[in-house]
Amino acid sequence: MGTRIIRTILVNIGIIMLLLIVLFPIIYIFISSFKPLSELINAATGFFPKQPTLSNYLTLLLVRTPVRNFPLFLLNSLKVSLGTVLLTVLISSVAGYGLARYRYPGGGILIQSMLFIYVFPTVLLIIPIYRMFLNLKLLDTHLGLIIIYTALAAPFCTWLISSFFKTIPIEIEQAASIDGANKLTIFFRITLPLAGAGLLTVGVYAFIIAWGEYMFASILLSSSSNRTAPLGLATLTAEQYIEYGPLLAGSVLIILPVIILFFPVARHFIKGVMGGAIKQ
Repeated sequence: MGTRIIRTILVNIGIIMLLLIVLFPIIYIFISSFKPLSELINAATGFFPKQPTLSNYLTLLLVRTPVRNFPLFLLNSLKVSLGTVLLTVLISSVAGYGLARYRYPGGGILIQSMLFIYVFPTVLLIIPIYRMFLNLKLLDTHLGLIIIYTALAAPFCTWLISSFFKTIPIEIEQAASIDGANKLTIFFRITLPLAGAGLLTVGVYAFIIAWGEYMFASILLSSSSNRTAPLGLATLTAEQYIEYGPLLAGSVLIILPVIILFFPVARHFIKGVMGGAIKQ
């Protein structure tokens, strides 16, 4: 019994230390965002601010120039992220349902190949996507970003949610069909509500993919009015000067929505990922 208790204590200590290592950068950014510039450039001032201030946030949100409008950048990110969530949930739920309920040759290989595409780095797609979007006149548009982010998130989300659909007994759908419900009614009013955990997992994953993405946004967007929040942070840096305070404050404002969204649904998110993987 004593050995088991010691082992449990050591495991808990190890988990706490690992969490501190992982969370330290986020904690440091959050605390430093309340430091005045004099403390940020002087490492001897310590970890915690001696004179906490909100000036970094006020400067970021209230000072606007022709190339900097951070509230607008946040709004653009929110619009792109929500559009990605809606499109990803729609596509992956329909495709995942088809993969889960209908049998055809090569179906299993198709499901597994959806994960195989993540082996290749997305940077390889930059040139063909740029040329394709140039021809389609989707450069410098939020719709273009939504399409890209949906393409990045949909394969994994389709694989994941198909596993949720497989856990739903098909007898429920057959009973509804006997009662006179058509396929669309069964799908939207019976199957989708029962796969709520999977939809939640898919939505959170798609939001995180779109909210913090930088590479494609930096290449496809050119006008300052269309910039997303990660691109907005780049306006705070220059060759000779970096606005450390507003840069840290902007990082907090970008991280905060993900934390607010993720923690209330973390239990469902982890349960959905693990449950889907095991069922698959």
